[in-house]
Amino acid sequence: MTAFTQPAAGWAATPLTGLAGAIATSVVSTVKHAGANAPRSLQKVIGPSGIGMPCTRRLAYTLTDQPPINTGGDPWASIIGTAVHAWMADVYEAENRRLGAERYLVEKRLHIRGNIYGSSDLFDRGTGAVIDWKVVGPDQLKKYAKQGPGDQYRTQGHIYGLGQENAGEVVNDVAIVFLPRGGRIDGLHVWSEPYDRSIALAALERMDNVLTALSALDPPNNPDAWGLFPATESYCTFCDYFLPGSTDLNKGCPGTSTK
Repeated sequence: MTAFTQPAAGWAATPLTGLAGAIATSVVSTVKHAGANAPRSLQKVIGPSGIGMPCTRRLAYTLTDQPPINTGGDPWASIIGTAVHAWMADVYEAENRRLGAERYLVEKRLHIRGNIYGSSDLFDRGTGAVIDWKVVGPDQLKKYAKQGPGDQYRTQGHIYGLGQENAGEVVNDVAIVFLPRGGRIDGLHVWSEPYDRSIALAALERMDNVLTALSALDPPNNPDAWGLFPATESYCTFCDYFLPGSTDLNKGCPGTSTK
C-alpha cells in the first residue's frame, strides 16, 4: 500500500505522510469548509464593509449576486480575525460589567438605510468613537501605519458612524484599530479621524449610481456591459470574482491587466 501523502497542508515544506499527513489534510479541509460556510462568508446583501470597495466592477458583481469564482483561498487569516472579534466582544462586555454601565456598545446591529444593516464592532459612548477591529499581518500593519487605512476601510468606519447616529448615538470620531496577527498587543496601530456623515452618504450615492447602471445595462444578460464597470486594483487576487486571463466578464474578471 502506498503511503498517504497530503497535498494541501505541505505546500510550504515537504508534504507530510502517514498519520501526520492524514491529520493535516483533515484539519485543512475541515477548516476550509467551516470558513466557507461561516455567516459572514455566506452574507448575500451588501454591508458596510463592501459599500466602499474601490473597484466598481467588484461592487457591480456583488450587487448582482454573481456566484464567486475565486474560492480556493486559504481562510485562516479570516478565521483568526473572526476569533479575535469574538474575544474582543467578550472583553468589552466584561468591561461594561466592571464599570456598572453600558459605556461600550458591542457588536451592535445597525440600520444604515433600506435593507442595509451592519454590526459595528465597538462604540465608545464615553468618547463618541466608532471603533473597528482589523487583524493584520506585519507587512499590512506597517503599510497601514504609514499610508492610512485606504478608502474601503475608511468608508466603512463612516458608514458605521451613520448607523450609530441613526440609532440615536452622538458620534464624534471613527477609528480603526489594526491588531497584530503576530507579536505583541502593544504593537497595534490606531487610525482615527472626525466622523463625517457626507463620506457615508457619498458612498451610498455611488452604490445607487452603480445600481442604476446595472438596471439599465443588465450585464448578466448582456455580458459585454461588464466592461463599462471599471476594474480598479484592490487586492485583485483576493477578489471573489478574480479569474486570471478571463475574456468573458460574465464568468470572472482578469483584474486590472484588462480593463
